[in-house]
Amino acid sequence: MKNLLFFFCLIPFVSLSQIMLSADVFERSDTKKKITSALDLSIGSFINNNVIVGITNEDDFADYIEEGFNPIQDSFLVSTVQLFIKYYSNRGAFFFMKIPTSSNIEDISIYDRIRIGGGYTFYSANNIDFYLNYNVLLNSNINGWNKGELNLGFSKDISDLYQNKRDIKLPTNSFNLNLLNRFIDWINTPLSNGYRELVLN
Repeated sequence: MKNLLFFFCLIPFVSLSQIMLSADVFERSDTKKKITSALDLSIGSFINNNVIVGITNEDDFADYIEEGFNPIQDSFLVSTVQLFIKYYSNRGAFFFMKIPTSSNIEDISIYDRIRIGGGYTFYSANNIDFYLNYNVLLNSNINGWNKGELNLGFSKDISDLYQNKRDIKLPTNSFNLNLLNRFIDWINTPLSNGYRELVLN
């Protein structure tokens, strides 16, 4: 449900220039050390030929750490929304940075949760591209962990959705439209003493 709300709330972005929609579908974290399914959506707009800025509904989790106790992995939900900036090179490689929009945990700053990474995009002819990326915390936590993540997903340029939307027209065989046109033609039909619209008035 959160993914659907995120997607539909950001659909107005398609009125901008070139829009990219992305979805992470598999991830492997250094914490869990196994591949798990995911559905983290991102939407962004190119501000020039190489740089895209946007927002993602990917949750940001932090460990509960207390001296003398084993840390509890990913027990704090810091934020449910993050901002990102991504730089694309000419050969499919890209570099990016993510930062939460806010922090739900008093002792954790959003600057402690900045993540940086890089990846590679495998382009396809049908405009659905696949990518692989890896990212880590810019600053390791107090245990010295950078909490690396490997993600696999796909992306699509959805700018053409807005362009196609402007070309939509009402069907000419619509019953109501034909009825209206026939009525207008009937009113504008000349009579011997004037037009019917004068009679109706």
